[in-house]
Amino acid sequence: MSRTVVLILVLLLIAGGIYYLSTVPREVPAKTVEVDVPKGGDEQ
Repeated sequence: MSRTVVLILVLLLIAGGIYYLSTVPREVPAKTVEVDVPKGGDEQ
């Protein structure tokens, strides 16, 4: 194989790897939910 063919194959592998990694689902940070808690009748 000539160097040009090897270079093209390496570039295709890198491009394929970048495409694959861009389609893998990422971990999404959890969002904090703040809710007002109503005061019950247990207070003294």
